[in-house]
Amino acid sequence: MVVKYNNEEDSMARLIDSIFPSLSSNAESSTYMTTRAILASKNEEVDKLNDKLISMFSGEVRTFQSFDEAIDDTNNNYEEDFLNSLTPNGLPPHKLVLKRNCPIILLRNLDPSNELCNGTRMVCRNFKSNVIDAEIVFGQHAGKHAFIPRIPLSLAENEGYPFKFKRKQFPIRLCFAMTINKTQGQTIPNIGVYLPQPVFSHGQLYVALSRGTSSSTTKVLIKPDTNNIREKRATKNVVYKEVLNADLEYKFDETFYVTEIGWMNSASFKSCLRS
Repeated sequence: MVVKYNNEEDSMARLIDSIFPSLSSNAESSTYMTTRAILASKNEEVDKLNDKLISMFSGEVRTFQSFDEAIDDTNNNYEEDFLNSLTPNGLPPHKLVLKRNCPIILLRNLDPSNELCNGTRMVCRNFKSNVIDAEIVFGQHAGKHAFIPRIPLSLAENEGYPFKFKRKQFPIRLCFAMTINKTQGQTIPNIGVYLPQPVFSHGQLYVALSRGTSSSTTKVLIKPDTNNIREKRATKNVVYKEVLNADLEYKFDETFYVTEIGWMNSASFKSCLRS
């Protein structure tokens, strides 16, 4: 499963070739595109992989730039170039680079009844200045085309910026590569895991390694910290032992709790958490 690490560029190219073999000759196959992905723990690593893969992808490139503004900034304290450089979580990039037939992922709920939801993976079939023609490739609406417009997108209040930020852009990103958290609940037959640093949160490594269907189609690239042989084939896992502590006392303020399997009383809920 482990992709041999020599240096950053060569090792990344080897991982890409393992997950996306014959990329150019399969560019028009939606099945090929949607049964493969590379996962990474941070957005900057995902962006690096997507930039590399879209440059390798065949076809004419089209770049869409966003319109950014700081709301209520009457004194123009934040210049446009600065706003363009921001890459907040949950928002598309300022420069969105696309090619026909490239895989994309939706970042907003546009029409849930037709499966246009946050996290829906699609294939870009065509584009105009203010609309993208995308094909849905999963679920009961697979094969249908959807037209995605540019829309104004705002930051969540907990992102930590000292101003209200709005970006008008297509609510999509490339998804040759995705963050590990974005793939929870999905099954992807051919999966690559890119780990230049170990994962940083509880359960993240498990989520990454369990997205695939077989160890033979799962590849992991680890950047070792030392020349130790074991370190070249190992990475740290993050576990918060308190979560797994069966002796932990839980205190509840309400009598009943809503869960995925229905209503539970306090005693049942406590038992489920412990197990």
